[in-house]
Amino acid sequence: MTEPVNLEIVSNLSAERPARVARPPVGEGKFRALLEAAPDAMIIVACDGNIALVNAQTERLFGYSRHELLGNQVQMLMPARFRGVHPDHGEAYFSAPKIEVIGSGLDLYGLRKDGTEFPIEISLSPLETDDGLLVSAAIRDVTARKIAEEKMSQSEESFRLLVDGVKDYSILMLDPQGCVMSWNEGAQRIKGYTADEIIGEHYDRFYTPEAVAAGEPARELEMAQRNGRNESEGWRVRKDGSRFWADVVVTAVYDAKGQLRGFSEVARDITDRKKSQDDVSTLNESARKHAAQLEVVNRELEAFSYSVSHDLRAPLRSIDGFSSALVEDYGDKLDDQAKSHLKRIRAATQRMSQLIDDLLKLAFVTRSEMHTWTVDLSALANVIIAEFQKADPLRQVECVVHEDVIGRGDPLLLRSVLENLLGNAWKFTSKTPHAKIEFGSENQNGETIYFVRDNGAGFDMTYAGKLFGPFQRLHVTTDFPGTGVGLATVKRIILRHGGRVSAEGAVGNGATFSFTLDSNKGDTP
Repeated sequence: MTEPVNLEIVSNLSAERPARVARPPVGEGKFRALLEAAPDAMIIVACDGNIALVNAQTERLFGYSRHELLGNQVQMLMPARFRGVHPDHGEAYFSAPKIEVIGSGLDLYGLRKDGTEFPIEISLSPLETDDGLLVSAAIRDVTARKIAEEKMSQSEESFRLLVDGVKDYSILMLDPQGCVMSWNEGAQRIKGYTADEIIGEHYDRFYTPEAVAAGEPARELEMAQRNGRNESEGWRVRKDGSRFWADVVVTAVYDAKGQLRGFSEVARDITDRKKSQDDVSTLNESARKHAAQLEVVNRELEAFSYSVSHDLRAPLRSIDGFSSALVEDYGDKLDDQAKSHLKRIRAATQRMSQLIDDLLKLAFVTRSEMHTWTVDLSALANVIIAEFQKADPLRQVECVVHEDVIGRGDPLLLRSVLENLLGNAWKFTSKTPHAKIEFGSENQNGETIYFVRDNGAGFDMTYAGKLFGPFQRLHVTTDFPGTGVGLATVKRIILRHGGRVSAEGAVGNGATFSFTLDSNKGDTP
């Protein structure tokens, strides 16, 4: 608390001086006009401390009329607790009069007629007259300023407490040269220094030796001053010499006159995030290399597929063709066993040809580019079933297709899914009286589930895990023909669409194959 200052410097005057008021060196009328025009309360005090003149502002400020003030001691305008303090101040002032401002930064108060106190600031000026020295006191009410200063002080204290309480960020102030002026708890936690150890030190000690040698600390302050702020990431050094990766923002701080006061630096330790980013970058690079390797393998597989298609089909056609020629040209010379052998040879070559076709289809669904559209699956199912009925017109099958079943996916690939699932249902109901096939969808917990259901041969759930593997079959070829590639194709297509596929069944009681689609997969035109 600063020592209180009172008005006694103009009131505790030597009793030996005569109490007289001399006329100012200007005309009395002009002098009074100047006094009344002053924006502050103006009091003219004689050497004995008596009030000689006041203006209207004095009356308004203190609540007295000028008749109540004139001739009375100026001490009446100060709180009682201040009276009698520093009795020699008045005498000292009259001994060496000078222009002086008192009350700035001090607890100086005035006293109104109603007993209320208010903070003031006083400017004293000596006033030479023909009859002796007077003192002119300009008194200003600084209540608003005091309130503003108090609020500012409270705000600064709140801000300081807030900054000091931040533990995840290093927050510090630098002077214009880059020396540390303030230090919070977060800075101590992150960088390891206490405030006593670091205040006054240059902030370049947080940088690596190579960064300091390259002039990076000075360059960052220069960039902050030029642009207002500078944000960067890089290695920083703790007190113990260990390094951490920091995200740092340096901001230039200016005063009301536009002069640089210094810089604020806010930093946080993001070493873990940096490590994660590096790990992700490493994984991405590894994935990129792996993808490139897979691309090479896929091209080789594609070339191999076409080679298999060409090179295997030729001898198969020869075997099938010559077997057919033997039957046609020499059938009358062959006994029944020989004819049976040739028939089996031809069946094997045709099965082999079908396997090649299915393998190529499986490769196609894995390699083909996807384009996602909204597909009317109900219409697609009706077209596929109509093709089955046209190819086998004697079959009597009850086909139920739900209306308005919509899905998003690649139209060609989704057609392959329905061809395989509906084709299996058509095939495995071939020995079922009153066969029935159903295609539709249902909502389960907000998700659309598509299904193909039949009442055909079904399967043993014990072996359900084998259904979607290539060349896996649960029925012998003599009962139901096929290569075992169709369901593997379905699974690969559904996985490419971000969905899943499953199957339920019972021997002799039909089967249900269900799948989902993720509409966000693939390319959307």
